[in-house]
Amino acid sequence: MVKTSTLSNFTTERNILLTILTRKIATSKTNTLNAAFDNKYQVQHNSITDLLQAIEAKFKKCEMLFFTYFEDMDHGILAGNITALPFEMDCSLIDGTATVKYYFKVDDKNMYKEIVDMNFQTFILTLASLYENLVLLAEIFIKKVMVYVKPLISSPLHDYLKYLKHLIDLGYRQNDKLNTCMVTFDPFFSKYLIQINSLRNRYIHGYSINLQTDGYYYSVEKMNGTSFTPASPDLILDRFTFEVLDNTRNFIRELFTALKESTKHHRKSIPA
Repeated sequence: MVKTSTLSNFTTERNILLTILTRKIATSKTNTLNAAFDNKYQVQHNSITDLLQAIEAKFKKCEMLFFTYFEDMDHGILAGNITALPFEMDCSLIDGTATVKYYFKVDDKNMYKEIVDMNFQTFILTLASLYENLVLLAEIFIKKVMVYVKPLISSPLHDYLKYLKHLIDLGYRQNDKLNTCMVTFDPFFSKYLIQINSLRNRYIHGYSINLQTDGYYYSVEKMNGTSFTPASPDLILDRFTFEVLDNTRNFIRELFTALKESTKHHRKSIPA
């Protein structure tokens, strides 16, 4: 199969945040409220630039995996049907003015399965890391949600959302632009976050591939505590990865907008 796909670009949203950041630093409209918990929350131009670039790079990595391995995957081969072999992919990915080309050809069903399995693992681990980076970004631009005595090893997005909800329910935070953004994506978070985090933990601490075939479709295994049914069509691998990517792309844009709207006023400081 020969195809061309275009990667997402967050340059406009990223530059708007950096412009606001530069202005706040120049006018001394920053504070150390969040940095008092951990130095990683310091309002520094270089580290925040690196963080924003990492967020975009990780999302693009997930897109590359989707376009190359999942979007046009062959479920028949993964169910054991060898008549479609060899499987061939010639994928050109456009990123601004650059083009990246991925090509592979495989003539063995077991090797094809291994390729799909290992790239899905990379997809999940990259996605989980991306979500933690988004939490870090929010915890730099907005007064901290996850308040603690001892620094946390990691800050998963689903934990951040729980903290935020509890603080609003207790009346310690207002229903601001950040929370409005999170509420907008609650249907996606409620359905997918536990599934993604459980997969992440299984890949790091276990050895299961977490994928299975019913003889027709190759699907993601249902994780405990999720709303998926075991045979849900939403767990079919190409559909699952598409929905996760599409919603994550929209969430990144809306989060960047919420951070912009929360900090752009000349009287606002960072963290706001």
